[in-house]
Amino acid sequence: MPSPTNNAPAPVAESAAPAAAATPAAPAAAPAAPVAAVDPDIKTILIAEDDPFISRMYQIKLESAGFRVVLKNNGRDAFEAVKSEHPNLAVLDINMPELSGLEVLSALQNDGFDFAQMPVIVLTNSSELSDRNTAHSYGAEYLVKAELTPREVLNIISEKLGLPTT
Repeated sequence: MPSPTNNAPAPVAESAAPAAAATPAAPAAAPAAPVAAVDPDIKTILIAEDDPFISRMYQIKLESAGFRVVLKNNGRDAFEAVKSEHPNLAVLDINMPELSGLEVLSALQNDGFDFAQMPVIVLTNSSELSDRNTAHSYGAEYLVKAELTPREVLNIISEKLGLPTT
C-alpha cells in the first residue's frame, strides 16, 4: 500500500512552487519595456525652454512627428541632459534660469563637446546681432520664434537630421 506522504503532499508542493514562480515573472517583464521604448531609429530632441506653453507646444509637435522629446526648463539641466541623454539635436532658448542658452553652449565647449556630433538650434525671442553671432560661433543655427511657425521649426529640425520635411 502506498504511504500517505507519497501521494498527496508531493504533487501539491510541486504545483505550488511553479505558481509562486509565475507571479514574480510578470513584474520582471515590466522593466524591459523602457529599454525597448528607446528605439535607435527614433531621434531624440532636447528642448531647453523655460516657458511651459512654448515647450509643451514644441513637445506635442515633435512627438506627433515621431521624435522622442526631452524637456528641460533651465540651462543647467539642459547642459546635463546633453551629456546624459545624448540627443540627436538640441533646441535652446537664450533667456533661461541658471544658464542661458549661450552659456550652455560655452559650458559644452569648455567641457570638450564636439558640436559636429549634435546640431544645435538657438530658438529665441532675441533678435540681437551679438546673440546671433555668438550662436553662430558655436555652429548653432539662430532662429527667432516670432518669425517662424512650429511647422517651419519642425521642418528645420528634420532637415538638420537629414529627414524628410512636411
